[in-house]
Amino acid sequence: MHNNKIEISDSKAIDYRIALVGNPNVGKSVLFGLLTGKYVTVSNYPGTTVEVSRGMYVGSNETVEVVDTPGANSLISHSEDERVARDILLRDDEKKIIQIIDSKNLQRGLLITTQLAEMGLPVSIGLNMWDETLDRGMVIDADKLQKTLGVTLTKTIATQKYGINTLRNSVDSVKVPKISIYYGEAIEEGIKRIEELLPDDLTVKKRAIAIMLLSYDEDLEETLKFDKQVIDSIHKIRDEVQSKYGHPLSYIIIRKRSDHVDNLLKGIVSYRDKEEKAGVISRNVFFFFIMPLVSFFIGLKVMDLLMFMIANYVEASGQTALILRLAGGGVSVGFYSFYLFSREYKSGRKITSILGTLTMHPALAWPMLLVVLWGIYKIVGEFGAGECVDFIESKIFGSSLEMSGGFNFRVFIPFTDIEYVFTHVNFQGINYYLGLMFQKFMSADNIIFELFMGAEAGIMQVGVTYSIAIILPIVGFFFVSFGLMEDSGYLPRLAVMLNRFFKILGLNGKAVLPMVLGLGCDTMATLTTRILDTRKERIISTLLLALAVPCSAQLGVIAGILGSVSGVHLTIYFVVIFSQMLLVGYISSKVLKGTGSDFLMEMPPFRRPKLTNILLKTYYRTKWFLKEAVPLFVLGTFILFILTKLGILRYIEMAARPVVKHFLGLPVETTSGFLLGFLRRDYAVVSIFKALEEKAGGLVIDPNQLIVALVVITLFVPCLANFFVMIKERGAKTAFLMLAFIIPFAFLVGGILRYILQWLSI
Repeated sequence: MHNNKIEISDSKAIDYRIALVGNPNVGKSVLFGLLTGKYVTVSNYPGTTVEVSRGMYVGSNETVEVVDTPGANSLISHSEDERVARDILLRDDEKKIIQIIDSKNLQRGLLITTQLAEMGLPVSIGLNMWDETLDRGMVIDADKLQKTLGVTLTKTIATQKYGINTLRNSVDSVKVPKISIYYGEAIEEGIKRIEELLPDDLTVKKRAIAIMLLSYDEDLEETLKFDKQVIDSIHKIRDEVQSKYGHPLSYIIIRKRSDHVDNLLKGIVSYRDKEEKAGVISRNVFFFFIMPLVSFFIGLKVMDLLMFMIANYVEASGQTALILRLAGGGVSVGFYSFYLFSREYKSGRKITSILGTLTMHPALAWPMLLVVLWGIYKIVGEFGAGECVDFIESKIFGSSLEMSGGFNFRVFIPFTDIEYVFTHVNFQGINYYLGLMFQKFMSADNIIFELFMGAEAGIMQVGVTYSIAIILPIVGFFFVSFGLMEDSGYLPRLAVMLNRFFKILGLNGKAVLPMVLGLGCDTMATLTTRILDTRKERIISTLLLALAVPCSAQLGVIAGILGSVSGVHLTIYFVVIFSQMLLVGYISSKVLKGTGSDFLMEMPPFRRPKLTNILLKTYYRTKWFLKEAVPLFVLGTFILFILTKLGILRYIEMAARPVVKHFLGLPVETTSGFLLGFLRRDYAVVSIFKALEEKAGGLVIDPNQLIVALVVITLFVPCLANFFVMIKERGAKTAFLMLAFIIPFAFLVGGILRYILQWLSI
């Protein structure tokens, strides 16, 4: 029992506080629920938008508060989540730490442990997801690690409630980890000089604060409320130390910690060889069948793409095309086979290890990326955004005023055109039945009916239907695809491979996550920009997502429309969008104040994905998306309804017509399509295409008009749901400034493109 009581917001005195600390996605929230039961409150941390969960500790005779800190990869503040996690640890003296570590990623977790040790905080460690380490052949000597660190380690499986009681009891025996890192003479001297400037009433060790300040954690200066004279002295010391190194101090400090952790794990972590007798057979199947087949497919698709791009000059059908496609596949097979047989076949390496090497190869990794992107497009773009969305939107939700007609419950026989219909389901759509219910009390032209069930901006007909029937299938299938890349270890390799490209944009390889997610849904991708380390990086990535990353639904419609017109115009479209992304990203990196972050990423072994992991992560990510995005989509629909009823949208359309007609060279009828882009950009594409068709009067659509319109709608404003997420994540001022830049920029690029196409006579 502690003598000093801590006062909390509800004026109830507690004996001490337990802080749950860990990296993102390590199972903290699940463990928090198991430790606190149902007595949980969720609120924003003061001065932030970051939610923090608090609850009372179950099973203790003392009054103990448990705080679930936001997931953080470092306690040096680069993001709002990390700042909140750090500030919670800096609060009051009477606290104990339970650190949750993903057992599969010990190094990443122990980097946090080194910082907790420097702070002098008493810690107990839970090695969560222990079952997954066993599945992947990892062998962790937990006893040796526990002895090395000098703290209690508990093996846990949160989803199965395994080890929870042991972890709960370990709170009584928390200790400061036995970790001491030497950062080099110059840095150590700087640490000592800063320590002398710090007050004595800090809740953690001065050394930890000094290291954070040397790492350019400027938010800490504001949190601790230092005098200006002290801050100036700290900056002078930091600059003097920095002048002795060619790399940023933060990078050097992180590298020293990483090297220390690597040395600590030697002899603690090993891997079992899980190959059995069937390994010889599987290797032969892999080398002699699977890889030749995959490489032939790669060559075939590359040749298809080349022929498609020059379809105006070479007939992409017939015998010549067949010979070219087969030749492309043959060359690809020969290239891959030569490399694999000469370098890998006789080495006896595991197949997963070979694939891991290929994904990092400077030449061979790109064709593999092509296959991955093709697979994602097929799963997310064609099946998710195509068939699933069409079915759920038209048949499950339908219209409030028209029957959907029901649907057939059927099964297809693979590789044939045969289908078997079991029965017809006479379901007319959720919106239709709700519409009938509303019409028992009011007419269809009643404003209340229009508010909820209206086809243009009804909360149910548009807001809920679009978010559930359209966005959810796309996001769900993308989460499955993303889970496959993540669980296999491919995603970190992709981040490393694209790091140089993102450097041009003022970002680093971590930005691959929101950018790839943006191909599924920009709204959800904007939420994930939280993982980026600095405010500057988060602003740039948010801007590029809103500007130049089309979601899968929009991309699928655009590719289909332009592909049917000309491969040349499709190529021009992608070149324009990609070039503008580079241009805006590069200029933003130079204009925006602030610094980028160092790119450090743990490289896990390439492995076979585990289905249960993928499904579980997909479930939680989808749940999180629905919680974050759907309310904003509904709110956006409501605002759109108000603007429509007030006639504001009509005035906007009238004001934009001169620009659309005279500068872009498009029919004025396309103006409504651009406005529709506020709601859903793929619908806007279809609307513009139909307007051009009607204007052509049954003749061929002008391809130059089409490509100008599609470039503008891609660069044009993000959908309303995404815009509200931008406000939530970056603040209203930043979001509106982005909007004020994007709209005129999109029209400017479209107008310039129009005149270039006219000049080139394409």
